[in-house]
Amino acid sequence: MNRCRTRRPWFRTARFWVPTSIGAVLLGLVACGAVIAFEASAVRDDLEDAQASAARIQVATAQRDIESLPQLSDELENATARAVARTESPLWRAGEFVPALGENLRAVRIVAESVDGFSRQVVSPAVEFVSSFTLTRDPATGAFDTAPISAARDILEAATRNVSDASTALAGVNTDLTLVPVGEAVAQYESMLGEMAELLDQAGSGVAALSALLGVDGPATIVLAFLNNAELAALGGGPAAQTLLTVDNGTVTVVEHVTSYDFPQGVPADVLVDESAHLLYNEILTAHINGAFSRPDLPTAAKILGAQWQRIRGIQPDGVISLDPIALAMMLEVTGPVTISSGEVLDSDNAVSLLLNQAYFLYDGRTEADDFFQRAANAVFTRVLAADYDLWAMAEALARAAENGSLMVWSSDPDTNALTAGTRLQGTLPTTNDSETVLGVYFRDRSSSKVDFYLHADTVVTTNTCDADAPTYTVETRIWFDFPPGIELPVFVVGELYDFYRTEVFAYGPVGGSVIDAAVLEAGTATATGPIVDDLGRPAVKYQVDLVRGQTGVVRAAFAGVPGEYGPTLVRSTPMINPMTVTMQDAPCG
Repeated sequence: MNRCRTRRPWFRTARFWVPTSIGAVLLGLVACGAVIAFEASAVRDDLEDAQASAARIQVATAQRDIESLPQLSDELENATARAVARTESPLWRAGEFVPALGENLRAVRIVAESVDGFSRQVVSPAVEFVSSFTLTRDPATGAFDTAPISAARDILEAATRNVSDASTALAGVNTDLTLVPVGEAVAQYESMLGEMAELLDQAGSGVAALSALLGVDGPATIVLAFLNNAELAALGGGPAAQTLLTVDNGTVTVVEHVTSYDFPQGVPADVLVDESAHLLYNEILTAHINGAFSRPDLPTAAKILGAQWQRIRGIQPDGVISLDPIALAMMLEVTGPVTISSGEVLDSDNAVSLLLNQAYFLYDGRTEADDFFQRAANAVFTRVLAADYDLWAMAEALARAAENGSLMVWSSDPDTNALTAGTRLQGTLPTTNDSETVLGVYFRDRSSSKVDFYLHADTVVTTNTCDADAPTYTVETRIWFDFPPGIELPVFVVGELYDFYRTEVFAYGPVGGSVIDAAVLEAGTATATGPIVDDLGRPAVKYQVDLVRGQTGVVRAAFAGVPGEYGPTLVRSTPMINPMTVTMQDAPCG
């Protein structure tokens, strides 16, 4: 018996619900995708607005347009806040788990959060600080108010942390999985963070120098060492003039002025230095005050300087600040001219030539010239302490001087030293090759002369990374003297030891590397090679080059690296009156 079957309505069957459900899901995904696409477009617009505001802040800062900064800061903060708010929605976060789409959304969110954090935690407080910053002195005691400097240190510390955290977050983004525009945005922001880190280092240099000079961290005895680049040493020159200071919470007191003639010569100071330093720089390093800065390591120089002061005054300095006439010239750009007690006018145009050359034509080459150097340095120092000039311009001048190697700061206090860590102000070579592969080319006069006013040098560095596990670095350095035609130099300038000019050249390779070649390409009158040692964690080779007028000396050192991370290749050198020209090139592979 056949029963009649009642058909279920079609809309209740699987034929309807399966495709319809799939269609609904797809429609939902399309709708969600449209919403996310709209939000992503809006985030992009917000970040572009933020980028434009940041650029305007940079211009206003460079032009020291302080009045415009608060409004520009508000615009930046509003734009970044909008961008972050859009990426915090549940839909956006859910989209981060969708294959292909997810890494793009995550990358955009990380960039938005990083920019917003930098805006709120760094730019806004920095703008507020800059808008109200002043450096004042107590009219009764003459002490500086150090509170603004402490505030600047706090802001810089927060900014450095922010940049470091943002860099770490971006490093976790896999740009292989993102769309090209997103990957480009990540790369662009990474580059911006790198530039920001450099700017923070420069700003930190100026603040650290002021902190040490004004005793922000408490009472200290400071040696202010003025280096003479006319008689080169690795860190600039010998400390021809020095000033002993006591500093404490903004109060700066000059205790004593000395010159190199106040220290015993030829008798080693009671100080321990590495054997490698003795091999490279011999007994002059510790036995002559002008040899103290021979090694490219300010802590070594500070240790020797401290031992020398202990010997003549029974004093162990808490800190050393070194600067040279190149730095003084940069500072005089801000302060304007100063008149030395003997009547000469010193300005940014004549400081280097007057202090490092003309003085030896005007004064006796021994104590009189050193005394003049001391008077000039003190005149500039006194002018700087007046603090009645554009403070931001001075901060920029100090940062430039530090980047040139013409201003360095060392402290026996680890916390104070931490302020200069990783910057040129610290006066040390990096201890790794990770972020930068820093090579060194340094010079030292051995003629006991002041002839380096006329010394010129150029260096060509060839980097070979064809075998990533065995990179090599070839450093070829040429030196010569360029004297004005027919000039007759005072005996103290040309030196009395030899009838030629003796210059030592020191080439330092990458951290952990080794010397694979040391060659003399042009010997001049005579060139000797060696010793070759490991110094400061690096391979180092020394050349002794003897030249007369018209001759050129050319030496070459090749270094092999070890497997590991290597950042871009850079060269650090002695701050010279005639800056060394550096040419970087890559070796061809294949």
